[in-house]
Amino acid sequence: MGDSTPNQAKKQLNGITLLCLAFVICNSWAGIAGSLQLALLAGGPATLVYSILVATTGYVAIAASMAELAAVYPSAGGQYHFASILAPERWRRGVSYTCGLLALFSWLVIGVSVTSIAAQQLLALVSTSISDFVPQSWHIFFVYQGFALFAMLYNAFILKRNPWTHNLAFILTIALFFACFILLLVRGNPKESHEFVWNTFLNYTGWPDGVCFLIGLSTSCYMYNGLDGAMHMAEESSNPEIVVPRTMMGAIGIGFTTGFAYAVAQVYAISDIEEVMTTTQWVPFVVMEQGFRSRTIAIVIVSLSIVMAMTIIIATQEASSRLAWSLARDKGLLFSQHLQDLHPHLEVPIWSLLLVWLLTFLCGFLYLASKTGSSVILQQLSFVIPILLVIARKRSTTYLSPARSFRMPNLLGWIANIYAVAFITLMTVILCLPVTIPTDASTMNYTCVVLGFCLLLGMANWWLHAKEQYNGPAIERWEGREAELTGTFTIPSQPKKVNEGSV
Repeated sequence: MGDSTPNQAKKQLNGITLLCLAFVICNSWAGIAGSLQLALLAGGPATLVYSILVATTGYVAIAASMAELAAVYPSAGGQYHFASILAPERWRRGVSYTCGLLALFSWLVIGVSVTSIAAQQLLALVSTSISDFVPQSWHIFFVYQGFALFAMLYNAFILKRNPWTHNLAFILTIALFFACFILLLVRGNPKESHEFVWNTFLNYTGWPDGVCFLIGLSTSCYMYNGLDGAMHMAEESSNPEIVVPRTMMGAIGIGFTTGFAYAVAQVYAISDIEEVMTTTQWVPFVVMEQGFRSRTIAIVIVSLSIVMAMTIIIATQEASSRLAWSLARDKGLLFSQHLQDLHPHLEVPIWSLLLVWLLTFLCGFLYLASKTGSSVILQQLSFVIPILLVIARKRSTTYLSPARSFRMPNLLGWIANIYAVAFITLMTVILCLPVTIPTDASTMNYTCVVLGFCLLLGMANWWLHAKEQYNGPAIERWEGREAELTGTFTIPSQPKKVNEGSV
């Protein structure tokens, strides 16, 4: 469909562009590079390497479970639309509303985290180049706000007419990965021993070794943050019931390959693990400098990484705004009558984009830079709701059409669904624990505080607006033989007063 109508977006993203966008958001190897200090603290080289394998098994199960649903119900609402369809009638509004807000909050925290890391990268670069410069919190705050504002303006005025931005960002991140990987192999000599890389477990946390390893999974889970980005761009994609599931699985495949390869090469190239664990500098820069055996090369790589981070922030804000837009169309947010509108000339949900930017701006005052666990938990909780509902519905073909484009064999589907729920349950507990014990205000894990704050915001929005206005997504079922052949459901872009979500 070439023309856009009110509240309806143009379908201009092909499969390649959508895959580029999805991987740019996850950017798994860059996620490892930017947050590896936690894994090194909580287990050292062994945790960093093996945790990627463990986390990937969990996220393969999650991605496959969500891809099956996306193949039947492609919409910008993603997991909260799935929850509305699958939930019992009496619980539909509350369950889908909760799932939608969890997804929206997770995307906001992902954006805050990525923007904060980019700000730290820039200031680490400045402090390395200017010996007497010491970064202060207010420096990080203003750089953070500058990045967030630039991403919002780019989304509003440039990105819609230049979707190839994601293709270029993908090329940049893959090129940067190969550059780093080759440089680590060529310049990182002498290499650490195989014993150091594969069998060295360093516990600086105070927790028992098993708990220590599980805490270190945070870094590896972070490399798959934003996995649902493709789902929220479904309504701007051609053939989303085919493209979105493939994109999600493709992002996992590329992410694991690049993330694991980078982590192993980086650990082999470390020259002084004690310096890494005790430095007061930005740890990822110290690790790169050691691996490349050159401060100059590390500066160049970090400079390019800042450009790459900017593309991630842009893509994150884009996906976040589409999710907010979808919730607004379903009357799930305050001021939905404005947030659901597409700008007639810019062809973007400008008010939803401004909402995402405003909340990102306000979160800058809270400075959630290192709270990667918050985004991981919020995203995982938004995934677990529809997966639990699929299990409760016994993977019925009433809800999972046999003709869907992405289909696991039934036994494998059961295993993936149950394993995904078990993995998310475990990580929800682990990621709320403090990284080190004994703990104090400076080392405390504030994930529970973030979750509590999100709960208060969600309850306030419910009582002020959604309780009376939100009816869940309006969904029309394709009846008869046509539905059997396609195995898809249509979700109108314009919300309806009556919920037609029952199946």
